[in-house]
Amino acid sequence: MCDRQNCTECENCILNLVRQQLRQINENTPTFNQEQQILTRLKQVFDRLGLIIVTWEGQVKLITQRGEQLLNQYFKPYAAQSLPEPLQHWLKHQISLLTSESQASYPCLPLHIEQAGKRLSIHFIANLISREQYLLLWEEQKLQSFSIASLELLGLTKREAEVLFWVTKDKSNSGIAKVINCSKGTVRKHLEHIFEKLDVQTRMAAVMVALEKLGLLEGQFVAMSS
Repeated sequence: MCDRQNCTECENCILNLVRQQLRQINENTPTFNQEQQILTRLKQVFDRLGLIIVTWEGQVKLITQRGEQLLNQYFKPYAAQSLPEPLQHWLKHQISLLTSESQASYPCLPLHIEQAGKRLSIHFIANLISREQYLLLWEEQKLQSFSIASLELLGLTKREAEVLFWVTKDKSNSGIAKVINCSKGTVRKHLEHIFEKLDVQTRMAAVMVALEKLGLLEGQFVAMSS
């Protein structure tokens, strides 16, 4: 099972649900049709999730409606009953890591794909049903945008958010003062408050922390004056 410390909270919650279902099935289902019952029950439980059960060769054994929708959205076109080639390569790499490293050190890191302002995370979970079948859990989230409104979510006032936003646009203090119609001294005061709230000491560090908190650290950066 992939329930080590470096697994995501999402995976652990889903694994707990799966374990409950498997426990009930194991107690009430005859051995000869147990696997089919497991697949049917899991499909019911995860019908609203992006869930795909695959073999090590990338053959699709079960896919939920949401999983098929996400597969079409991010990997189009693809052959029916088989994972797209890029996903197959990733899957085999995950399996190779699983077999070559100890269970405690296996990273269990999801695959992230960004498209049209959204991020798809694909979580690999091994040995849940059998040694030859694996779970791929698909989770789609809307990416946070970098805007004055989003900066306010970090605890900044609207004016402080405006100042930090224009810092990212390479505006000097005097340039920011002209844009937001205030004095240079007021801009400096806003920056002091921003530094205190974000626990930083420079303009660059303030922007870096803001990007990190908004989940945009890997995005495009602009030059900033000190």
